[in-house]
Amino acid sequence: MAENPIASAGDNELAQEIARLKTEVANLKSALAERAEDIAHGASRAAEVVTQPIKNNPGTAGLLFGGIIGMIMGIALGQAINQQPQRWYDRYR
Repeated sequence: MAENPIASAGDNELAQEIARLKTEVANLKSALAERAEDIAHGASRAAEVVTQPIKNNPGTAGLLFGGIIGMIMGIALGQAINQQPQRWYDRYR
């Protein structure tokens, strides 16, 4: 049986397109891997920028965090003790 030259040419073009797509996918994978490495390095540097002052000044950091926690607790306690109605329209009845 004779081979169809049109089908053979189409198969060849398809094989070339698949090879090009495989190359493109490989290039995209390497670019994404490089970008992920850059992001991880940037996050590491940002974490170091935040933690270094806390390591150098633990008293100041403790005072700051204690003040924030105290403020949150004060607001929560104030809301719990508050005897006013919660809805604005109930205040005027």
